[in-house]
Amino acid sequence: MQDLFVPAAIVSALTIAGALGVVLSRRPVHAALALLGHTLGLAGLFLVLSAELVAMGQIVIYSGAIVVLFLFVVALLPTGGFEGAFVSGRAASALVMVAIVLGTLGVVIGVGAPMAATTSDHSVESVGRALFGPLIVPFELTAPLLLVAVIGAVVIWRRQERVR
Repeated sequence: MQDLFVPAAIVSALTIAGALGVVLSRRPVHAALALLGHTLGLAGLFLVLSAELVAMGQIVIYSGAIVVLFLFVVALLPTGGFEGAFVSGRAASALVMVAIVLGTLGVVIGVGAPMAATTSDHSVESVGRALFGPLIVPFELTAPLLLVAVIGAVVIWRRQERVR
């Protein structure tokens, strides 16, 4: 376990940097690219933890589809999105959240990790059966949820644009 500390620490630092980039970015395109870095960092963490299937799902679903969806929404906005001024409250909020996450991480490391189950089947087939068996309805409901979120974002932006 000790030999995984350095790679996990490096990938964790990159993931936190990506998350801070999302929060502190003034341009929506830069925030979306920071989100891409964050999701790729999470995939790296999953790889360090030997969860290759989850890492590939993270890359395909979040890094591939969701970030591209966000970039399309930003491209649909007139003028490519609003470039807001730097707000110190956002930076303070980000630092507070980083402190909370690091504190929680310290508590989790202090308590120790639970023992892994040795009898469970983590094959692609068993994950597919679990996902597309009893969880098929929530899985399929994510597509209309994302569509409604995109439409809502564009409507809110258009309404805000008329006020100016």
